[in-house]
Order: sequence, then C-alpha cells, then structure tokens
Amino acid sequence: MAPELRKTGISVVGDVPWGTHFCHFYETKQDLVDTLVPYFKAGLESNEFCVWVVSTPELITVEEAKGALAQAVPDLDRHLSEENIEVLNGLEWYLEKSVFNLERVMRAWDAKLKRALARGHDGMRVSGDTFWLAEKDWKDFFAYEKQLNESIIGQHMTVLCTYPLAKSGAAEVLDVVQAHQFAIARRQGEWEVIETPELIQAKAEIRRLNEELEQRVVERTGQLAKAIKELTDEIFDRKQSEVELSLAHQRLSYHVENTPLAVIEWDKDLFIKRWSKRAEEVFGWTASEALGINMYDRNFPVVHEEDAPAVAEIAGQLIKGTVNRNLGLNRNYTKDGNVIYCEWYNSVLRDEDGNVITILSLVHDVTERKHAEALLHAKEQEFRAIVENAPDQIIRYDRNFRRTYVNPAVGKAFGLPVEALIGKPIGSVIQDAGLDVKDDELAQIRQRIAAVFDTGRSYEYEITWPTPAGGRDYSVRLFPELDLNGSVINVLGISRDITERKEAEEKLKATSEQLRALSARLQSAREEEGARIARELHDELGSALTSLKWDLERIDKVSSESGNIDASGLRASIKGMMGLIDATINTVIRISTELRPGVLDDLGLAAAIEWQAQQFEARTGIICRFDSLLDNPDLSGEQTTAIFRILQEALTNILRHSQATRVNIMIEERDGDFVLEVRDDGRGITEEEKAGPRSLGLIGMRERAHLAEGTIEIIGAAGKGTVLFLRVPIKDLK
Repeated sequence: MAPELRKTGISVVGDVPWGTHFCHFYETKQDLVDTLVPYFKAGLESNEFCVWVVSTPELITVEEAKGALAQAVPDLDRHLSEENIEVLNGLEWYLEKSVFNLERVMRAWDAKLKRALARGHDGMRVSGDTFWLAEKDWKDFFAYEKQLNESIIGQHMTVLCTYPLAKSGAAEVLDVVQAHQFAIARRQGEWEVIETPELIQAKAEIRRLNEELEQRVVERTGQLAKAIKELTDEIFDRKQSEVELSLAHQRLSYHVENTPLAVIEWDKDLFIKRWSKRAEEVFGWTASEALGINMYDRNFPVVHEEDAPAVAEIAGQLIKGTVNRNLGLNRNYTKDGNVIYCEWYNSVLRDEDGNVITILSLVHDVTERKHAEALLHAKEQEFRAIVENAPDQIIRYDRNFRRTYVNPAVGKAFGLPVEALIGKPIGSVIQDAGLDVKDDELAQIRQRIAAVFDTGRSYEYEITWPTPAGGRDYSVRLFPELDLNGSVINVLGISRDITERKEAEEKLKATSEQLRALSARLQSAREEEGARIARELHDELGSALTSLKWDLERIDKVSSESGNIDASGLRASIKGMMGLIDATINTVIRISTELRPGVLDDLGLAAAIEWQAQQFEARTGIICRFDSLLDNPDLSGEQTTAIFRILQEALTNILRHSQATRVNIMIEERDGDFVLEVRDDGRGITEEEKAGPRSLGLIGMRERAHLAEGTIEIIGAAGKGTVLFLRVPIKDLK
C-alpha cells in the first residue's frame, strides 16, 4: 500500500509521508517566517494539530508569530480558541531550570500527539527553532534530534526543525543533516535541497518500485474490474449496515449526552477518549480541555489526594483486567477547586482476544446527598445526645405496652441498668426495683397509651410514682410516633420529675403567707408606734406646754393688774417654767432617739451598737457586753440602718423568748465582709421556731439582711443559748 502523503505548503518540498523529519537553514527572520507560515497554514487546512515552538524574543516573539500567521490564516482566532494550534516559547518548552532534558521533551511530544489523535485530528505538525541553542546544550540536543528522527517513523507526525545559518558552523551543519531525513535552505531567494545518502537510495528504490507497480497495475486492471463488481455489491450491503450502525450510534450518543450520569471513556493508558456534556457540568472542564489528558496529569487534578491511593489501586486492576467492573465512592475536584463526592460505575471493554481496549466510567455526583446524610447524621447524634443526657425520663411503648426504648434517666431513677428495662411491660420496672404500684393506676396508664394509639393525639397528666428514693411527683406527656402514612407505630412518653417544683410551690405559698403576716404585723406595729408617740406627745408634751401657757398667762395678768411686781414670786414661776422646758426637751430627745438614735448618724454604727447595748442592759437588767474589732466599717447609710435594726430585733427576741442572763455582741471584718455576732446564754431557739410561719421577727430580720445584700444565720442549742451571725459584703457597699 502506498504511504499517505501530506502537503507541506513548501514548494521545494511538496508532499511528504507521515513520519517525515527534516530541517531548514535560514539566513533572515523573514526567510524563517516565509517558510513556516505556509507550512502551518497547510497543516490547519489538513486537520492537523499544529505546534510552533518559537525561539527567543531576540529573533521572534510568540505574538509576532501569531501576527504573521493571522495574515495568511483569516480564522486564526478560531483555531487558537479551539486549540487546533499552539505557539509556544522555546526556552519554556525545551529547558527546565535552564537545563535541556531529552526525556522530558520526548514525553511531552508523545503526550501532545496522543491528545491530538484523541480529539479527532489526523495527526500533528511541529516546528521548533534552535536560535536559543547554546554550545553547552549542543551535544544533548543533537542526541535528541537523532532519537526524534528514529521515534517518529510510523507516527502520524511531521517535524520541521529550523536552524539559523549565522550560528551554524560547517561541523554543526553536517551533524544536523545527518540527524534528519533531508535538509532545505534558502539563500538569496533560491532554494537548495540537501539529501542524505539514505534519502537518495530511498528515491532510487521508489523509482524502481514505481516501474514494477506500473507493470502490476496493468496486470491487475482486469482483476480489479471483476473485483469492482464484487465490491459494489459488498459496498451496498456495507452501506446498509453502516446506516443501521449510524442509527444505533445516534441513539447511543443521544442516551450518553442526555443521561444524568457523566460518561467518561479512558484508553488502556488512562488517557481520556470521551467526555460527555454531563461530565462538563459535573467537573467544569470542557471536552476540548479534557480529551487526550491523562488521569494523572498534574494540570488536570480530578481525584482528591486522600482518595488517590484507593483510586490508583482500582484503576490498576481495571487496566490489567483483573476486575471487569467496580462501584466506588470517592472525592473529586472540579476545575475551580471545589470538592465533590462522586459514585463511579467502572466497566472494562475487551477485544476478541480478551485484551483491555477502553474503560467506561459512569459518574454520579452525590455531593448534595452526602451533605444531607452528614447533616442528618449530625442531627441524629445531636438528638441522641440530648435524649441520652436529658434529665427527663423518656420511654417508647409499642402496642403491647412494652418498652422498646428507655433513656439513662429512667434507669438512674430506679437504680436499674437500661438494658434490663427494654422489652418489659408497664409496671415491671417498679416490681424489678422492689416497689409496689396499684393495679388501677397501671390500668389508667394503659388506657391513656391506648387512647394515643387510637386517636393519634398527645396526652398530659400528673402522677405520683414510687421510686427507691420515695414517692415522686411526675408530669407525663404521651406523644404519638407516626410512620410515612401517618399511622401511629409507637407512643413516646416523657416524664418530668416535678417533686422539687411542687415543694417549691408549697414553700412559696408558705412564704407568701409569712410575708402577708409580716406585712400585717408591720402595719400594726406602725399604728401602735404612731399611737404611742401621739399618746406621749399628748400626755407629756401637751401637759407641759399647757402648764407653761398657764404660768405665762398668770405672769401677764399679775404684771398688768398691779404696778408692784413680786420679784421673788416671778422668779419662782420662771424657775418652774424652765424646769418644765428642760423636761419637755428631754421628752423630745427621748422620742427622737427611740425613732432613730442620733448617735447612729453622728458617731457611726459601732458607737450606736455600744449605746444600744448599754440601753438594753439598763432597761432589762440583762448583762450586755459589746466588743468591736473595727471602728467605722465602710458601709452605706441604708446598710448601716438595716444592721442596726436587725440588732434591735435580735435584742427584742432575746428579751421576749430566750430567758437569757447575758448577751455578747461582737462586730469584725472577715474575708471582706462585715460580721455581726449576737450570742446569748438562754434556752436556745428550736428548728420549729426558726421555720415557723408566725416567726415574724426572724422573717423581718431575713428581709432586712436580704436588702443589705447580706446573709443571716441563726443557730440554737437546747440549754446552751442562741447565736445570730449577720454577714454583709463591705466591698459591695463602698
């Protein structure tokens, strides 16, 4: 069979077969452009993938090369956007860290050729310029040229290497010619062709073969006439098959492009041969970007690095054919770097001999499903943690009134392991804990659960339930659990221990009664105090002032009726009036002091307490001693008054109830707090008296201590007296 010839676009060369490797020596930049522009124009017109590797900007830049091509190829922009041609920088293509690497460049050419064929190009047309070539790289580059000359034989690839004559000596020219099939040069507008001995011999052999071929053509013409008839019939049958195959292909292509799964086909070396529209949507890379790319290409990251080992393992098994298909889930990257979760359905296509041809992957993007599953799992864990740690008792009942779930709070309440309660009927937990429950109460609970099953409505009630710690009050709510059809499948019971709440309610009720009694007492005390003060003002101050008025009227009458005034009698009257005035002043002072001791405002809390102790001893005969370990505590006026009134109430209680003969009062500072201690040697207050709802004096003292942001503690022992401790934070009162 005659080799397929390709147009070079260079008149002196004409058409050449695939696998041609030749070189061009040029004198000027224009000679270079005039040769390569028609060369690549012909390649684009022949559906070839073109790569023009320019040298350094000293000779021609990438943009200049594109501009020269654009003048000859009007639709160059389209070819560039569709990646039918690439114009590359020679230093970046040939050198890596300023070093020429033969193997790297050869691998790169091989990858580009595979990608071109995978994308539907007939082959690849290449030109690389050597203007950049330095003397230190010549030996390695010459070896590269020789290896390239041998490697492209039989490949759908044409390579034209360009060398500047100005930088090429005689030895270099000879080396270059030997490394190529032939060389061309353009000097002063004239073309020259330098053929190698191998090429000359090949041409002579071709002429001989052509002569033999002409003879054989004559002989075969008759045979061909007969064969044509047979082929015509065969072609008709084949066209019918092709039509059917085309229709099948169209149907298959329609399904591939419209399936919700991304369709990717790999060759046996894991280069991409098919990339469906759905693959573009899932991964972000277009088909033109993906076709011909290897799965392990660093510029095409698809597999998440943490999942790469597992993916590589199954890929190796598919390539070797040790497995025919597999289903896997792994993370992938999109073009913009986002992480997605994909299910991969991989299957192997084999030839008649069982060798692997391609691998077909159907890819399902399950990112949203994974996120939903993760969220659901997190919510389940959160809900389970809430239920497992809930202080309420949570129980699930089936239609036979058996427990199918209990949380730890149930076992904790009855001192039994959770596992021992599962599957047991109502009431058994009480029996297992060694407690008794009435049958009618169990029957009522069963009726309530049955009502929830029957009506689908929740139910609330309160119950007193026996536990190892005694009877406890519970607030119970029963909820229906429904299936997808709305039918009740279980009943969920949530029991909350409200014993403390009920006790608190009772205490609040008792406290409210105490406060009402205290308020009534305060009102009564206020009325009594007002009546006492009014009585003293009327009896003592009123009579004294009346007496003064009478004396003044008598003096006025005597002085107006007689010109002779009895001086001695007048002095006696005035002296009596002065006595009444002193008594009145003392009465006013006494009443004022009883309302609020002036010493409290004038000399401070310590002096007021000492004065009160003296007054108490003088009035009651009970020995009262006062010790102060601080002089003037830094307290506010409101707090000072509260402390003083608490002391007065404490002394009043001692006088009324304690039967004491001695009282010790002490004030000091402890840990930043003001401390008042009142200790007596009486009979000792009892717990019943301290907690009694009618102990209004104690309630009043606690309220005053609370207003002072302090605390009060009263301790009594039978026959050993009572001690009152009052603590007020000094730091909060400065």
